[in-house]
Amino acid sequence: MSPDNEASKHDVHTSRLGKFIQNYSSFLSTFVIGVAGLVATSIWQYRQSQTAMRQAESEQKIAATKADNEWRIARAEILAKNMSVLSTQGANTADQRFGVLLSLTRGAILDPELAVSYALELGKDNAGYMHDVLAATEHKNYKQLEQAFKLTCLQRYGVRRDADICKDDKLSDRSEAIADLIRDELEALDASGDGKAAAQGALSLLRDEREVQATVAKLAWIFEPYLQDLYERRQWKEIVRFEASSPGSKLVAAIVLATARTGELVGEGESADIERFHADHRKWLGEYLVAKSCDPECRGRLFDVMLSVYGESDGDYDETMRRLLTLPRSESGPALGKLHARLLWCQVDKDDLALFRDHVLVPSLTDLLARPKPDPITVEELIAMVAMTPDPSEEPALAAWNTLMAALQKTPDHRDRSFGKHRTKAKRERADPPPMVKRASFCGMVETADPQAKD
Repeated sequence: MSPDNEASKHDVHTSRLGKFIQNYSSFLSTFVIGVAGLVATSIWQYRQSQTAMRQAESEQKIAATKADNEWRIARAEILAKNMSVLSTQGANTADQRFGVLLSLTRGAILDPELAVSYALELGKDNAGYMHDVLAATEHKNYKQLEQAFKLTCLQRYGVRRDADICKDDKLSDRSEAIADLIRDELEALDASGDGKAAAQGALSLLRDEREVQATVAKLAWIFEPYLQDLYERRQWKEIVRFEASSPGSKLVAAIVLATARTGELVGEGESADIERFHADHRKWLGEYLVAKSCDPECRGRLFDVMLSVYGESDGDYDETMRRLLTLPRSESGPALGKLHARLLWCQVDKDDLALFRDHVLVPSLTDLLARPKPDPITVEELIAMVAMTPDPSEEPALAAWNTLMAALQKTPDHRDRSFGKHRTKAKRERADPPPMVKRASFCGMVETADPQAKD
């Protein structure tokens, strides 16, 4: 195509566009202005909606802050009106305090920590009232409950005496109510299957293994009602789930379930299952006591707990305790020290003491003397402990005792003389204990009656 033809074609196109603009100029201007106005209107409406949204959010925050401040003021006024009631003490005001405290707790007027504190104080006068208030308190601190749980002398030593060291016995009802509360909560969570809530609740006390070892006696009694109920109802799955929640839970269960025998008649098949259940726990506990995770102090505390409930264990502790007593002194020192003090100051039930002598002390010392090179320090410790127990009077314990005495006479250094010295020394110290331990000595004291016994 020639250049002239191309130019003429371009002129034709240009002229057509120019004619279109000339003919429809008013339409085009109206269209452009309309589009621009629509865009501007949309932008304005969007900005207005954003401004309105921010204003609404601001107003909501202001309203929420105002309502919160008004609630704080109202709550402070309510607390001020009832503080005089909550601060009273004595059984004669328990009913009034209970009504006020329960209302304040259910209305979320009291902070949970403060509610627990008032409930625990109320529990000194009425444990049942305390239980109901704590049950209605959400987000409570279970460490508060653990600290408020006080062991009685029967729980600590297996005996009950009217001594200064047993002053916490008067709080036994409150401690029992705390344990019942935890049992009720865990059973409700078992029924609902809410494992997460259980882990955040009472089971949080068992999360740290070291802390469990340090307070194993208290924790064992706190969870005893729950575990005992599971055992009696043969709820093995729930027991397994409890034990699997943490190493601390497994330890507490092993301690408690060794004394959970109910003594009821069972069929041959169930009897085999129960025996296997106890055998597994005996084995686990024995292995735990010599494991690295349980240091000598841990072994001492566990041994102390087992000694306090020894008679109820029905022999489940025998092998474990014998194994622990014959360990080298560096590994069993705290356990031997606790046992020595318990025996010296008569802090063992007399029936349990006879069983412990015949099934643990005498066999342990006899086996130790039969070894080629027994640790002389451990031998001396066990001789001192055997010397602090009374002589048996019936067979077969008497025969085993005589065999041990004969073995002591045959030792190269005549250990029978050491036995006599230890027995004389123990008798002298019991008759005139040092002032610092006088309040802890149960020797010669008459056992007090069970405060919960009914006439």
